[in-house]
Amino acid sequence: APLQLRELVNCRWAEEVTQQLDTLQLCNLTKHEENEKDKCENHHEKLSVFCWTCTKCICHQCALWGGMHGGHTFKPLAEIYEQHVTKVNEEVAKLRRRLMELISLVQEVVR
Repeated sequence: APLQLRELVNCRWAEEVTQQLDTLQLCNLTKHEENEKDKCENHHEKLSVFCWTCTKCICHQCALWGGMHGGHTFKPLAEIYEQHVTKVNEEVAKLRRRLMELISLVQEVVR
């Protein structure tokens, strides 16, 4: 049946819902792009190995079948990630301690 203009209802929250849907679509696109960044350019597989020699993340096929990485040293990417997280946390702790020292010095100067 044809739709008449007088039969339409003015929905005040339609614009808000539309904006939320647009935001969800943008989030999904961003997640998809992030997933693509986590894949090997050559083999389109998940990056799971760290080439210590090149200091680069690669997939297991790049590590196994050589090519550019023949004779290189490899480590599991998860292990390297954990090492970096630990190092960053240690540095953050140092910075927090230094911040507390500086705050204390500023308070001393104010007194």
